Amino acid sequence: MRICYYDLLGVERKATGDEIKKAYRRQALIWHPDKNYDNVAEATERFALVQEAYEVLSDPQERDWYDGHRDAILRGDDRKGTKDSSAGTTAEDLMRYFSITEFRGFSDADTGFFTVYRKLFQKLSEEEENAYNNEQSEDDHTFTPYPSFGDSNTPYADNDGYLGYGAYARDFYGSWVNFTTVKSFQWMDKWRLSEAPNRLVRRAMEKENKKARETARKEYNDTMRSLAVFVRKRDPRYKAFQQEEQKRKEAAAAEQKARIQREKQEVQAQLASYQEQEWAKVEHNISDEEADDDDDDDIEESDFYCVVCDKFYKSEKQFISHESSRRHVKQAQALKEEMLADEEDFGFGKKTEAEIQEDNSLAKTKKKKNKNKKKMAPRWGFDEEAGEDDMEEVSALTAALELEQSRRRRKGGKKEMEAAAVTNNNSENCSETNETPVDDNEVEASTPKESAKTKREKRKEKKKQKEEAEATQNCNVCGEEYATRNQLFNHIKDTGHALAAQTRGKSKRR
Repeated sequence: MRICYYDLLGVERKATGDEIKKAYRRQALIWHPDKNYDNVAEATERFALVQEAYEVLSDPQERDWYDGHRDAILRGDDRKGTKDSSAGTTAEDLMRYFSITEFRGFSDADTGFFTVYRKLFQKLSEEEENAYNNEQSEDDHTFTPYPSFGDSNTPYADNDGYLGYGAYARDFYGSWVNFTTVKSFQWMDKWRLSEAPNRLVRRAMEKENKKARETARKEYNDTMRSLAVFVRKRDPRYKAFQQEEQKRKEAAAAEQKARIQREKQEVQAQLASYQEQEWAKVEHNISDEEADDDDDDDIEESDFYCVVCDKFYKSEKQFISHESSRRHVKQAQALKEEMLADEEDFGFGKKTEAEIQEDNSLAKTKKKKNKNKKKMAPRWGFDEEAGEDDMEEVSALTAALELEQSRRRRKGGKKEMEAAAVTNNNSENCSETNETPVDDNEVEASTPKESAKTKREKRKEKKKQKEEAEATQNCNVCGEEYATRNQLFNHIKDTGHALAAQTRGKSKRR
């Protein structure tokens, strides 16, 4: 008499997993052999059934399958004689093997686990071979027998060397877990086609018979696969293999973790002991300085600055186009008016006759001195010989820059005031140079070697002085505006207006 698993645990069929677990613990305490000294045999059998019930009902897949075939499992072989003998082992016949009551212990005895299931699967394999031979056609291949279930000494998988297909329990379960029968299930037909009165009825009969066969075939395949999974789960060989696999994975994971840790420590030790070579540091510094020099040279060679509009241009063509634009002309006119206002405030436009005469006499004296001077390199960005016209040009630029300096001082621009002061000093130095000619060899001998950074700064300063000087195209005295410097210089030559800047006194040699 078979007992329902739910009845063994004392729970309902709708019980949850937690309820089944609690019920199993209660029944295990009741039927444990250690607590039943007076009836050890019965307690041992009942305790095994309780364990079996819990294993099935605690697995969701096995529980679903058990619920769908519960009645057939409980019936067992009670319906012998009601089936067709040609069917062989049916799905109903297999139901009784879903219980541990079919064997006694996991041994090779006649009633043991290995003997009972080895005989069962051997019988099923023979039925499949017979069905294949009866239904085969000329195009069919040779039937491949199923691997044997083996015994307690059969290895589950190859450890030392491969012994061939069928020598391992893994091959057996691999075949039966994916089982597909070759039986025709003709005995499941509902109608005899010979009794059909016409073709239409015959087709309807064939359709129903085919459906019945497919249903039976599907149920048989599912039952065989479920039985293989049920047996494998309880096979001691499979359990031992799972434990070994788990240990092997843990050992491999530990080894990998240790290897990663060792590599990490080695890298850290190398980083701690690493010291950069001196030649590498020098190369880095030289590369940085060369990069800075290249950047500065590019800026100096490519930038064109408009003082009036305070903008940079990358090419001379763009700069010339900008000078002819309406916006630039408007800005220049506004700057002119502002400079004229500054002249009136500081009194640059008012001169006495004595001052004019003094300026004219000074100009004549300097012209005589300049005749005997050597040619010198240009200091203000325009390529002309240092002769008669140099002093007049420098004087005009000096006066213009002084006006620009006063305008910036009134606005309070600190940065512009510093730039104007530097420009004024350079203009005074230029005047001193013109007054006292020095031999080129003496200049080179007295000038120390300067670094690349100092040279860059001087080049920037000279360029800035040039731009500020070029930005002013107005006469200091009369305020008249000229389009080019040449026109302004010609006007200064004719009128001598630039000599008014000399009233502030001569530059003294420092």
